Amino acid sequence: MYASAKAWCSKKELKAGIPYWQSLCEQNSLTLMDLTDIEANVTDSYISSLSTIDPEQNSTTTTGTIDSVVLLSHSYYERAHKSYVTHDFAIARDKLYGWGILGYWAGVLVLGMFSKLWIVLQKGAQKRSPLESLCHYFRTYVTVPATFAPISTKHQTLWYSHAIPKRVDSLIVFGFWAVTIILSCVRYDSFTGNIETPSLYQQNWQYSSDRTGILSYACLPFLWLFSGRNNAFLWATNFTNQSFITFHRHVAWACTLLAVVHSINYSVVFAVYDGRYWTVWIQEYWYMGVVATILMCFMLLQAMTWFRHHSYEVFLAIHIVFAVVALVGLFMHTSFDGQEFVGYLWTPAGLWILDRLLRLVRMVYCNVNARIGGGFLRATSSTATYDQVSDLIKIEIVPGASTNPKPGQHYFLYQGGIMKFWENHPFSLGAWAPTSGVKAEDGSPLDDRKKLVFYIRPYDGWTRRLRDQCRKASGAFQPKLLLEGPYGHTEPMHHFDRNLIVVGGTGIAAAVPYLLSHLERVKASETKTSRIHLVWVMRQRAMWDQVFTDELEHILQSSDITVTAYCTKLTSSLEDSSSQNSSSDEMKTPHEKTSTVSSTPVSSPSQIGVRFMPGRPNMRELFMAEVAESKDSSSSLGVLTCGPAQMADESRSCVYEAMKHGFHEIDYFEEAFGW
Repeated sequence: MYASAKAWCSKKELKAGIPYWQSLCEQNSLTLMDLTDIEANVTDSYISSLSTIDPEQNSTTTTGTIDSVVLLSHSYYERAHKSYVTHDFAIARDKLYGWGILGYWAGVLVLGMFSKLWIVLQKGAQKRSPLESLCHYFRTYVTVPATFAPISTKHQTLWYSHAIPKRVDSLIVFGFWAVTIILSCVRYDSFTGNIETPSLYQQNWQYSSDRTGILSYACLPFLWLFSGRNNAFLWATNFTNQSFITFHRHVAWACTLLAVVHSINYSVVFAVYDGRYWTVWIQEYWYMGVVATILMCFMLLQAMTWFRHHSYEVFLAIHIVFAVVALVGLFMHTSFDGQEFVGYLWTPAGLWILDRLLRLVRMVYCNVNARIGGGFLRATSSTATYDQVSDLIKIEIVPGASTNPKPGQHYFLYQGGIMKFWENHPFSLGAWAPTSGVKAEDGSPLDDRKKLVFYIRPYDGWTRRLRDQCRKASGAFQPKLLLEGPYGHTEPMHHFDRNLIVVGGTGIAAAVPYLLSHLERVKASETKTSRIHLVWVMRQRAMWDQVFTDELEHILQSSDITVTAYCTKLTSSLEDSSSQNSSSDEMKTPHEKTSTVSSTPVSSPSQIGVRFMPGRPNMRELFMAEVAESKDSSSSLGVLTCGPAQMADESRSCVYEAMKHGFHEIDYFEEAFGW
């Protein structure tokens, strides 16, 4: 062996080989023989005098015994060397390909940050950039439209119980799947004549199993990153929370499918080639890997739209518990490799722990404010009111700490004192108002805080329980609610000359904050916007009465704001009060109708540009009229939508059509929660 090593290895390789022999002996409680005489006697002339054999080609004595020193052939050495190092090289390559998965998503986030930076720089630009046409083309055909527009406008609307991403998100997801599939299938160094693993099929099964297992691990950091709510990339990039949820789902599918292939392939290796399939089940690394894979598969099925919509709280609890158990199982699955793969596992564990800690920090910040100098402790107080006619819950919360409410923000609400205190649900901030006149228990003023208002449509789960509690209390009571937030970001609506805000039902919660912000910016001369047209489609007039109360009546007094309210279920009073104007308005365009001042009585004693209409609006005519007027006045137009899926998809389609026809000064923003 020493002669063959000296003949075919470099001096550096030969020097490294002897310590390796020593380590093999030590592993078996043996000692390597003294090589002093061998090193002295095995000279170059001695090696050249030896007979050369290839064990697979040359026969030896009839007894199969070699009784003299021989030299292994160079071809056999190369084949043996390749056989024993190919697996190690394959693992190194697999890790490199794992970095390819990580690098792909890192590149997506970097591009998202550049996109955000570009938008920020463009806000201050007074003239059209030379690249503006290219950017307009990219926005028109990549970032704004639904994936299959104009053939299909579905984005928020489910297609066979599945949400269809925006086109830009679909392209990113498609790129991820392409990279994952390519990296899973290329560069396998299996070859005929492998001494360690003679079967070519066994090599392919084993190498592909190692590759898919490592790629599955490489998906884990971004799987957790895209699922956390305290994600710095949500404000550092131009991606929305809905985009990150889309990425989370597809990374989860890829991660699980890779794990399944990894498990199946190694099962074949052990069952067909190694013959130790049943004995391996008693080893911890094996059965914990099986546990993790099964849990991941179950989580995919349990996360389907039907289960989420029918019992979201149960889905979320199971999802979190199974994710934690699966991660622990993966730690144990690769524990025999020492620290080889813990980087893939501690990263998601760290992200999860950090997200939970930041949630706690946000909760403490929002709900408790201890003033040592003032000598008192302020905590959050809240009131919930349910209106039977509008089927709407109005929650008014005075946080313990002073807040700076902004449009586009949302909070997670917890209700303490009940069995499910750990449940939390996101709601858009619907409005805010000063707390003038409100006193703490010790009589101290609370003027430095603002009351936050949320509008909630009760469905199942917590919102239904909250509605029932209001009913038992004859409409209103004071629940023990805690806030966590704020989350979300404010869209740059004030950078546009005109705003069109289209909302449906409780989507008004997304619109009112922008109206309040506009009035504040007008006073401070910090806005370009000179006209806002709010289109609100609601079921009953009672929703209007519950939202535009005395605290918000000043919104309707602004000459900058025009409101068109469509009621799909008219009350008799509204039908009577609007009948005088409805016939004369039949021949007008939707835009002309919205410009008419209504005589319908509303909560506000003074109203400018408020109009009630029956039924639903013609979205395309409404948008095209607004676009035409913006073009005629050389004004930029910002469009914001929050409402039912069909309304959002129609709005996106209309903006897409306007952009295709050359309207550059328009942008589309959509408020939507997706999970």
